[in-house]
Amino acid sequence: MKKNRSKKSRAARDAAKALDEPLYPYSGQDVSGFFSQHESVRIAYLKIERSLDDFGHHLCEIILYADGDRLFLQGIEFQKNRFRYPPHLQAIPGNVRKMLEQQVIHRLLQTRVVESPLSDQELAYSGERVIPGTAPFHAYWMHARRYGFAATRCRGKRVLDAGCGSGYGTRILGRQAKECLGVDSDPQAVRLAESLFEDTDVRFAVGDVTGLDELEEEAFDGVVALEVLEHLPPESISAFMQAVQRVLSPEGIFVVSVANRAHQDGEENPFHLSEMLFDEFQALLQTWFASSRIEFFGQDVWGGTWHLERECGIERIRTATSHHVYLAVVEPERSGR
Repeated sequence: MKKNRSKKSRAARDAAKALDEPLYPYSGQDVSGFFSQHESVRIAYLKIERSLDDFGHHLCEIILYADGDRLFLQGIEFQKNRFRYPPHLQAIPGNVRKMLEQQVIHRLLQTRVVESPLSDQELAYSGERVIPGTAPFHAYWMHARRYGFAATRCRGKRVLDAGCGSGYGTRILGRQAKECLGVDSDPQAVRLAESLFEDTDVRFAVGDVTGLDELEEEAFDGVVALEVLEHLPPESISAFMQAVQRVLSPEGIFVVSVANRAHQDGEENPFHLSEMLFDEFQALLQTWFASSRIEFFGQDVWGGTWHLERECGIERIRTATSHHVYLAVVEPERSGR
């Protein structure tokens, strides 16, 4: 009996933790608010992916449209003729669930191909320009876990998401931050971000991350730059680091990632211009933030299952590893540590 109670209490703790994890652009409150404002909704976009290790297990990603507003529904699972919704989607009304489930089953029967809202299909489907529901889910989940990792370190701060892309990550940061600005050099990506993820305290702007000239000095308590360094030409990295230093307050935090040049799959990414070894990443940050405290982390790649709590984990590291991605948290050195 004690063993059963232990399992139940652990399950309850896991469920409570899942409710609080900022791994999706929307919270349960956002979802509930959407349906309280719109009685009639329609499916604007539907994608279904199949697990690599269980072909009967599918993950459904949907965009709903209502009176000019759009809402992403992510993480809906379909297995053994049953649907399972993540905690933040429990507020979906029963009639809408029934409509969604009918459409998912219809799509599974017809196996139609979906299209990305981006004109650059190579960017959209490779995962280099991640849009929830369009990019491969493994790409979204890996990126979202990084944003969730960063968000927990940005609570209550004014945050800049440098290189925000389609903006879902800016929205994830905004769920924890006091306010969040996403900046990207691609006007198409910024327009998409504004239409999907702009909120009261989440804004977007077109800008060059290697200059950030439109932003004031020390305007942010936190700067997040995920999937940015590897996309910069080597000669632009110093300008980017200088721009980050300029807009970051003296007590600010910097969360940054880079792709590991020594990753084991051996594939070359044509979009990556500046992948780094651990020592290079470490030296770069220690050069520009010599008086700061720097913690390093590594992230595993997608393993091909739907055990999402174990996929794409992030762990603290001190030396070079085989992790696909390195992350760092840079913050001022404080006395007593």
